[in-house]
Amino acid sequence: MTDPSPALFTFFKLTVSDIESTTRFFVDGFGMTHADTVDTPQFREHMMTGKKGSATMVLFQWKDERGLENGNGYGPVGMITRTLEADLARAIAAGARQKGETISFGPARIAFVLTPDGHEIEMMQMSAGATAAGEATAR
Repeated sequence: MTDPSPALFTFFKLTVSDIESTTRFFVDGFGMTHADTVDTPQFREHMMTGKKGSATMVLFQWKDERGLENGNGYGPVGMITRTLEADLARAIAAGARQKGETISFGPARIAFVLTPDGHEIEMMQMSAGATAAGEATAR
């Protein structure tokens, strides 16, 4: 008998140029925890976790120091915040660069930042009573 349930989305990977500094960036800037490490002769990975129920972010670095190319076939990493200004300030203090201005979109306030490797992060704060899932279906 087969299980008809779809696969569970549990992690995503970001390829980075300096895994140690990027780990510090996400710990200091977003309060994530470096939960585990995979270290092979070819690559190293750091598993980064957030609060219970959030997906795991895997930082991936090739050991041969090959260059990174951030393409345009993906969207930003999304994070929900309860205090946009404070979380944005903490991310910038950790090394992020704000991309554009903070905007309002319906019941949401949204800011975009770039990590030191240029990965884009969307930080969204919903107004009281609104939910990110409900807003996502309305878009």
